[in-house]
Amino acid sequence: MTATAYVDNVTVTIDLVSSQTTTTVLGMAPNSGSGQPPYLIFTFVFSDTKGWQDLGVVNILVNDSLNPTNACCLAYVPSIDILYLVNDAGTALLAGTSAQRNPATLVNSQCTIQSVGVGYSADGETLSLLLNTTFSSTFSGNRTFFLAARDINGSNNTGWQSSGTWMAP
Repeated sequence: MTATAYVDNVTVTIDLVSSQTTTTVLGMAPNSGSGQPPYLIFTFVFSDTKGWQDLGVVNILVNDSLNPTNACCLAYVPSIDILYLVNDAGTALLAGTSAQRNPATLVNSQCTIQSVGVGYSADGETLSLLLNTTFSSTFSGNRTFFLAARDINGSNNTGWQSSGTWMAP
């Protein structure tokens, strides 16, 4: 699809399709709340118009600002079914785990992603990632969930989007 305009006798054509990204952050559930039951299952939903298999990596960052330092920051790579947690310094990925095949618990100083209740479901364009999350007592306060996704080629990127809040005790 293109749009054509005429400005001062010059024809300008804009390709509307190429200016749009194929990846989308659809949101999370619950998208707000507080407290810390024995565990919190959050569902994060992403899509790609080329099919969920075109999602190269989806990111989740939980903090009081868009900063991976001292945050609960995760990266999930659907093509290899590996979930990574970022270290406390926000500079490196800790050892990853499979979301479907024998998941292991991931831990940094801000959060624990339990091995039970972790998984994903995928259908058509949509990928839903379920994470059984516990926040540490030192990570208390109002936290924002920032989500992002990019395709396997890195050419389509949603950028970070604020998608929810949680008051950690």
